[in-house]
Amino acid sequence: MKWTLDELRRNCTEPLALNETVDISSLIKSKNESIISVSPAKINGFFALNQLGVLGSFKIEIKLVLPSTRSLQPVATQLNFDINEYYVDQQTENLAAFGKNDVVIFLADGLLDLSEIICDNVLARLPLKVLTPAENAGKAVLPTGKDWQVVEEGHAASNQKSIDPRLAKLKNFFKD
Repeated sequence: MKWTLDELRRNCTEPLALNETVDISSLIKSKNESIISVSPAKINGFFALNQLGVLGSFKIEIKLVLPSTRSLQPVATQLNFDINEYYVDQQTENLAAFGKNDVVIFLADGLLDLSEIICDNVLARLPLKVLTPAENAGKAVLPTGKDWQVVEEGHAASNQKSIDPRLAKLKNFFKD
């Protein structure tokens, strides 16, 4: 679904309500090849024209299958989030009119593409740490090799309480 800003300015005297299911799987996979699969995104929201530009306010629900960041096993991930963004022409100069927390997106060609909006927001909200249920419960064996092993961040700190003997003398350096 695509609209030009001029088209929305001419025809949107009332907010344009959207309750759609949008398939963005090919678009999102072209931007992030590590994503295994993507279900169609459910969109519920509206575009509204005001003095600042076009306001897009949406609730998005989407299911993705991502590789585990530890074992690369497929993990089903559900994302539910809200979007509140203003879409304006590239020539807009009065950014002071927007609030400090407003998200303003410049449209270079004046084209508002709902698929691109959804795709960009999903990619921005991908979790950095994705674990299988077994990995999350701590039941999975962490990888090891010759002279190395993977240790979780919290466990590494608790296992290394000893002070390096070469630095032990510095312990009293700043004492008066």
